[in-house]
Amino acid sequence: MLNAGKDGTMVFEPSFIKVAVGDTVVFTPTEKAAHNSASLLLPAGAKPWKGAPDTEVKVKIEKEGVYLYACEPHKVMGMVGVIQAGKPVNLAEAKAGATKEQTSFAMGKDRFDKALAQVK
Repeated sequence: MLNAGKDGTMVFEPSFIKVAVGDTVVFTPTEKAAHNSASLLLPAGAKPWKGAPDTEVKVKIEKEGVYLYACEPHKVMGMVGVIQAGKPVNLAEAKAGATKEQTSFAMGKDRFDKALAQVK
């Protein structure tokens, strides 16, 4: 969770990660700016998460599919990311959800598109 990175301001780096079901993803705030990580769209049966501001968040990925997440205070700035666990069984739903979310972004309007383009 960064104030600035290779993709601009208010970013998760990396914005896309591929993991195995059973892995734990760790979101680490590197700068104090009220950053958090919260799930937006999950595969069926996956457990949602919402981290406190400026606090490390550990998320165990227990279901196969595509996960969309955001920094709640900075979502409007396009501070979002994508996790793929195993096969992208809910990719169509994730793309539709991302398209809907991006309409409210003031900047970084293509960040979900760029991250979802890496899903294979």
